[in-house]
Amino acid sequence: MELATTPILLFRYSAITFNGHRIHYDEPYARNVEHYAGLVVHGPLQATLMLNCAAKRMQRMPKKFNYRGFNPLICGQQFYVDASDNGGGGCAMRVVSANGATTMTGSVS
Repeated sequence: MELATTPILLFRYSAITFNGHRIHYDEPYARNVEHYAGLVVHGPLQATLMLNCAAKRMQRMPKKFNYRGFNPLICGQQFYVDASDNGGGGCAMRVVSANGATTMTGSVS
């Protein structure tokens, strides 16, 4: 599944999760103080997208979910989430940025 995020989505996600970190809604701060290439997509938002992708593939809600972040995902860039069978009845998932970097991986069973 190919996606892109917007600053409005990140702001709303910050609001509903009570996440006040400025890297998610203040682009000058994210760039000039934290030295990111732009606003950073929340790790839990990426994890939610992976979980939804896996549930759709498995046609049920997984019982166990693990994930780990590796690289920042920058808002506004295209990225994709994919899932593949892991051989044990579950799925392995990943989020891949526009430049090909894996930003997060996960597994479900």
